[in-house]
Amino acid sequence: MNPHSISSDHITFAKRRNSLMKKAKDLSQLCDAEVGIIIFSCTGQLYEYSSSSMDSVIERYNNLKREAQPELDQPTFDAKVLEEEIANLNRQLQGLQEYHSEDLSGLSVKDIQNLENQLEMSLSTIRLQKEQIMMDQINELHRKRNLIHQENIELHEKCKQKFLDSWRYRIAYKRRPSPRPGAARAVRPRPD
Repeated sequence: MNPHSISSDHITFAKRRNSLMKKAKDLSQLCDAEVGIIIFSCTGQLYEYSSSSMDSVIERYNNLKREAQPELDQPTFDAKVLEEEIANLNRQLQGLQEYHSEDLSGLSVKDIQNLENQLEMSLSTIRLQKEQIMMDQINELHRKRNLIHQENIELHEKCKQKFLDSWRYRIAYKRRPSPRPGAARAVRPRPD
């Protein structure tokens, strides 16, 4: 490695890190946003910025993340019912196998095939119901993700607008004519 490129990489990293930290600070101040940034350099050094405390920002993030995905953490009632039904069918199947293990020899091949077809149809119906419930859950998660994404876009636009308003105000404030040196200034009388 060229020592020159290493030092230029460190300089680039430091400049971009400082720029990112400044933007985070501006965002928190101008838009009254709660901001937290964690950066690890290639050497493993930690840099962080938080508008409040980093722990509270991370805790808030984790809480919102948990609220947005409750279906992933807890199976729904329908899934539990299906699991119970599958377990019940498995018990029935075992019972039938034990009960019919001696009697199967007396059944014709057609009867055994009919019994097998009934079991396969029951399992197929349960699998289809399970797949439908899973697809419904996936669709609900996509819907929630899209809502969160839309809210994020709207918040970004609001922050951008507040920043632009603040910037326009500063520009307008700088363009105000300043009093000329030596010009008389109106002084308000102080109440005694």
